Amino acid sequence: MRPAVWARPAAGLTVAAFGLIALRAGSLAPLRTSAVGESVLRLSWSARPERIEQCRRLTDAELAERPQHMRLRWECEGRFARYLLSVRVDGRIVASDTVRGGGLRNDRPMHLFREYALRPGERRLGVTLRRIDASVRLDSTGGQVAAGAAAADRETREAQERRVRRAEALPDSVSLDTVLVVPTGRVALVSYASGERKLVFRTGQ
Repeated sequence: MRPAVWARPAAGLTVAAFGLIALRAGSLAPLRTSAVGESVLRLSWSARPERIEQCRRLTDAELAERPQHMRLRWECEGRFARYLLSVRVDGRIVASDTVRGGGLRNDRPMHLFREYALRPGERRLGVTLRRIDASVRLDSTGGQVAAGAAAADRETREAQERRVRRAEALPDSVSLDTVLVVPTGRVALVSYASGERKLVFRTGQ
């Protein structure tokens, strides 16, 4: 029975690993198409979706009932955001899709790889990725709480952790709209620069 128990997790990890390798290979592949006279708009990136939460501030009495290791000032429930991907070429929408993070709960990074046929020459290209779900909401009406140093430190740490998670996730909206000359048989690549938190274009030489 034991091999069967581990079969599914192992298979899932294998698929995820191959998907990440394929995405990486696609983004690093030579920016040239296989068909003569054909050009391509390629979207290839990996990014973490934001976690959308509904949070409630617990009272001191509620915290006292929790085990020590579970005493968080804010109690949050949520899910990971969905994003609307819109692709335009010369003002015409060529794709409009909802994209999510990977995994069964969509809590893994979003590994996206899409390609669209593109006529060579001067093209106006636009790509937008916009969060569909509402942002984080905090409910501070949980009742009276103490203003002690320990409670304040805990709340400060929790707030910092939420800021870090948001900073590492995709912004509410990222977009790129530019005019460029796409050579025949080349690829216009759109990727996500996580450090700058924006979409970037590049074309083959």
